[in-house]
Amino acid sequence: MVAGQYVLPLLFRWQLDCLSKRGWQCAPLSEVVERSQSGVRHSHSEFVITFDDGYSSVYEHAIPEICRRGITATVFVVAGAIGGVNDWDCKVGDRQERIMSAQQIREISDIGFEIGSHTVTHPHLTSLDEQSLKRELIDSKRRLEDIIGKEVRGFSYPYGDYDERVLAATVAAGYKYAVSTKLGTVRRANVYEIPRVNVRWNAMGSLLMRKITRAQRISEQLK
Repeated sequence: MVAGQYVLPLLFRWQLDCLSKRGWQCAPLSEVVERSQSGVRHSHSEFVITFDDGYSSVYEHAIPEICRRGITATVFVVAGAIGGVNDWDCKVGDRQERIMSAQQIREISDIGFEIGSHTVTHPHLTSLDEQSLKRELIDSKRRLEDIIGKEVRGFSYPYGDYDERVLAATVAAGYKYAVSTKLGTVRRANVYEIPRVNVRWNAMGSLLMRKITRAQRISEQLK
């Protein structure tokens, strides 16, 4: 886990409450994507929650808070690390964190959380040859589908690293949408390059709202 990316449980609760008090509504990502593709405009006060990697801390701290509020989220899981640790972070000196077990992933899927793929090994996809790229996309999808017994529709690019070749391979692998690390909001034209707002440890109150407003402005400029 990258330094600065941690969000304390208390802060996460504050962030959710901050949005709720301002009249924001949480929606499932797959639903927002479907509406966007159908040409239905989504509310400017609607948000989606996503988590990358599948850390056990999300299961332990974030999932209960989300359930308590009657909302949902999408968790993009590194399929080859299930029940293990974040080797990709450890290799660059970041702290070791546990990844959810198959049972935990199945459990949150069964109560309505969407499970997406974040590859098998968390590589830089643009550096892979064709066979390795297909394996990361297809094998991760199949492994997760075997666990949850449902179609895995969504994908998240590790490190936000992709190009036209990776985009084409993502579509060919059968994913219906993919998220990036670019700043912005969901638009009809970008379902395989869905931008997000990176919420860090210091994003609360006015700072959180400024980040969201900036994301909305960027997406408006691209229309």
